[in-house]
Amino acid sequence: MENRHLQMLLASCGFYQGGIDGVLGPITQAAIRAVEAKHKDAYTFDPTTTFEKRRETAAVQACLNELGFDAGDVDGWHGVNTEEALNAYLFKQINGHEETIDRTPLPSPAGGGTIPKQNTVGTVYGTPGPAIEAQLVRLEFPFDFRIDWNLRQKTNKIRVHKDCAPQLEKALTEIRNHYGEARWRGLGLDRYAGAYNHRKMRGSNNWSMHAYGCAIDFFAAPNGLRTRCPGALFCGAEYKDFLDIMEANEWLPAIRLWGKDAMHFQRARL
Repeated sequence: MENRHLQMLLASCGFYQGGIDGVLGPITQAAIRAVEAKHKDAYTFDPTTTFEKRRETAAVQACLNELGFDAGDVDGWHGVNTEEALNAYLFKQINGHEETIDRTPLPSPAGGGTIPKQNTVGTVYGTPGPAIEAQLVRLEFPFDFRIDWNLRQKTNKIRVHKDCAPQLEKALTEIRNHYGEARWRGLGLDRYAGAYNHRKMRGSNNWSMHAYGCAIDFFAAPNGLRTRCPGALFCGAEYKDFLDIMEANEWLPAIRLWGKDAMHFQRARL
């Protein structure tokens, strides 16, 4: 994130009238404090007790959310949700319309059997919102994942839909046992980038599979939304077993569904 992007967002939300010069002087700082005051209930931390860069990131998140570009929690950590929300905002600023993300299915996409189709998940899992939230369960693993956007933070809990939980628990346990702790961590397979999230699909008005609790992301930066093989890290030979195990347990890799977004796995076929 560039400083001028922060200023652009502050201006778009009506907090900043200065130049878009990338200099975070007193006017920009005052605008950040104004965001904190307006959106204090949305902040998941006390911005007065942390370092300035985190406060800047949180102000970006709060402004993106206010403008309708879902950046997720206002936590001050620049993860994949913040990055993609910022990309969407900048695309619209430059082009005058929202970006359309191509998700054309591959000729023979992964999936089948008992896995529900993406266009019918609402009848299987429920309607995004309270109906889905009532069916979420929290898996608890005997090992930790690193939080992809803040590697100093760890968790052993992942929240997904109850009808997807047994398959995911089995898959992730098999993956860690298959690779062993050192290799699993060395390959970044422990870098958890998010699961349940009540938001729309990037570049679409349809609900994301994350909003149904049937999607999960890992190691976002080198496995981006628009990155195809061989550019995506997970296209490498050392990750084939990872993808195979996820798919065998009914969690389908997006890279095998529409050929991009390798970070993403879902219990829904096309």
